[in-house]
Amino acid sequence: MKKFVSITVSDSRSNNPNLPDKSGTTLIETLLDWNLILYEKIIIPDDEKYIYESIDGYLSVDEINLIITTGGTGISQRDITPEVTQRFIEKDIPGIPELIRSSSYNKINTSVLYRGLCGVAKNKILLNLPGSPGGVKDGLSAVKNILPHIFEILDGKQGH
Repeated sequence: MKKFVSITVSDSRSNNPNLPDKSGTTLIETLLDWNLILYEKIIIPDDEKYIYESIDGYLSVDEINLIITTGGTGISQRDITPEVTQRFIEKDIPGIPELIRSSSYNKINTSVLYRGLCGVAKNKILLNLPGSPGGVKDGLSAVKNILPHIFEILDGKQGH
């Protein structure tokens, strides 16, 4: 069974634990429905230090297969999740963010402003998703069929 980490990047959610984390909840519920196992869920501010330390820490945990962030992928000054994530990516998978943007465009044309990344680091998948519950749902829908194949490749089961 594959294990994942859910990282919600949100100043408002990290500063006020009474605010519901709908995006993180959507992410977790969806991946649990796909029979993945939640290793941990955290909420951190849109801050370079917190994002960097979180990703770096989870990359060192062998049993984690997937690290997903939600939030910080837009164009505001505080949106820096992709810039921090880029420092860790060893193999970029640009087709996944392209698929997320294109599959969401007819529903919400501002999806083109999503700047998230996807790649592999330390044999783990790193994926940035948008910060809205709808963006998380759409993003996960876009990768649902390709994620098992990526896991197989990283496990060495595809002969690549």
